[in-house]
Amino acid sequence: MVVKAHQRFTDSSKAQVGEIDTKAPFESVKAAVSLFGAVRAFSGAKPVVKKSKPPSEERVLDKESQLHLAQKELSKYMVQLKIAETVRAQALSELEKAKRTVEDLTNKLKVINESKQLALNTTEAAKNQTKQLGLSDHYGCGGVWKQELDSAREQYTDAITKLDETKQELTNILQDFEASMVTKTTSLKQAEEAVHLTKVNMERAGELSKGIKAAQEELTHAKLASVQANEDRAQMLSEKDVQRQSYKAALKELESQLATSKKELDPDLTANIQADLTKTEGEIQVLQKEITNAKASDENYVKNISLELDDAKGVSLKFPEEERDLQNLMELLKLELENMKKEHFELKEKEAEFESIASNLNVNLLKGKLELEMALAEVENTRGAYEELNTTLQHLTMDSELVAQETEEMKKDTEVLKEEAGTLKVSLEESEKMLLLRLKEVEEAKAAEVEALGKMKHFSERTKATHALASETGGKITISITELKYLKRKVEEFNGLAEMKVAAASAKVIALKASENETLKKTERNQKIIKVMEVATEESLKRAETADKAKGAIEGELRKWRERELQCEADTQIQILAEIEESPESPPRRSSVQKMFLMKTKSYSKLEKKFGSGKTILPTLSGIFRRKKGLIESGSPPHVPGDLLL
Repeated sequence: MVVKAHQRFTDSSKAQVGEIDTKAPFESVKAAVSLFGAVRAFSGAKPVVKKSKPPSEERVLDKESQLHLAQKELSKYMVQLKIAETVRAQALSELEKAKRTVEDLTNKLKVINESKQLALNTTEAAKNQTKQLGLSDHYGCGGVWKQELDSAREQYTDAITKLDETKQELTNILQDFEASMVTKTTSLKQAEEAVHLTKVNMERAGELSKGIKAAQEELTHAKLASVQANEDRAQMLSEKDVQRQSYKAALKELESQLATSKKELDPDLTANIQADLTKTEGEIQVLQKEITNAKASDENYVKNISLELDDAKGVSLKFPEEERDLQNLMELLKLELENMKKEHFELKEKEAEFESIASNLNVNLLKGKLELEMALAEVENTRGAYEELNTTLQHLTMDSELVAQETEEMKKDTEVLKEEAGTLKVSLEESEKMLLLRLKEVEEAKAAEVEALGKMKHFSERTKATHALASETGGKITISITELKYLKRKVEEFNGLAEMKVAAASAKVIALKASENETLKKTERNQKIIKVMEVATEESLKRAETADKAKGAIEGELRKWRERELQCEADTQIQILAEIEESPESPPRRSSVQKMFLMKTKSYSKLEKKFGSGKTILPTLSGIFRRKKGLIESGSPPHVPGDLLL
């Protein structure tokens, strides 16, 4: 810009010098008038030359204002560099905190894995014990089943508490990890901002260096312009001296020409010439006034130029000091830029380390999520087992009701059996009475038989005596045929009656013995049935009591479990709502949370489908009692009536 102004100034001065032709001689008055008109034009063109210089002052002032602005910007950059250093220190401290949190999270993950293994072992042991309890209940071990059920319940509660603790620890770990991720993102953002600030500062420093170089170039141009202005001033003064001398020579020539013209011309012509001369003198006076004005304007212009030169010299004296300050600032900025580059490199290295740590944390978090899902699956398995226990409890309640009904039925059966035993006792007493009567009849038959035998012996002896008398006397006993037939028939009748009575008595004895044996067997069977029924009623009462106790305990466990589930669901819903309210611009996280809930609901439905058919794990008490009743009924002999006597 200064060079262009200098060129314009030199071009205007050359044009003004070219307009005045001092070499040509004055041939006439018209030539002199035309010469003075050119001088008027020159005097009118002077203010234009005066107006062409003030923009240099404005430029110098602009440069000074730009330098002050540059110094202010440098001070701002220094403040920003200090802020960047503080941010870097904060980022380093946050990185150290993140490393510590990573170590804490790894330790917590190890502890959680160990606790999860313990919980899995306890759940497996509880499952095995439930299976063993099912087998023991199937085989009918009452007291052992109760003890094992209590131990399994305690282990199950311990496993549930451990799983709840692991869940809480996992939620705390996730919260810590999210906080560490937030701190990481903030530190990364701060590091990026610091890098961006360093880049901006470097760019601004480059712009300042370019501005300083441009200011130095403009200073050199201003110095050259001041030198050129001094040279132009000297040329203008010399040209003006030449013009004055030419004007004086022209006036002398005009005076000589006027004198010669006065001598040569007529009076008329002289009058005309005098009129012309008066006019020309007036014009000359006007021209002299214009020349004086031009001189005054030239003097003012020279004063202004001298003032401008003094100002330019003062500014040029100030510029080296400012240039030194700017060079020092440039050196400081270079050093700070080198430090910032080193720090940026260190930050990149630490960022790479932090990214590796974050990747490891992500891997550990994925492992923790998988382990948490496994733990949730185990929890669901335990929940399924718990639901199975609940169903078995319901079955136990139903079985207890059935047992109560069966005990009532068994009481009724025992009463019926007691009545039957009473009837059997009555029948036994009647049979005993009949036996006594039959024994009496047998004894009477035996006595009749003895009497008949005695009579037979007496009759045979009498017959023998008669035969002996007859043989002694030699005579014969004559018996009529009718008497003989009558006697034979009587003998046959007595023999038949005796045989029939003996057979009847023996048959009655056999029947009485058989009925006695049957009644004894029935009484023994009834006593056994009564004992079995009493044992079964005692066992059913004991199992009903244990079932009621187990029902109460399991209902308490179910209430606690439901309260915990409701509390956990409420906490999760509150946490989700809080996260949604805190981060409304995070739909991916919301979608991930919804996906997690959908996965959990699907796993719940799958586990319900899986464990929904486990209603018949433990055998029911009603089946046991029915089995025992069937065995008793199958082992009971057919009913033998009491009237087996002929």
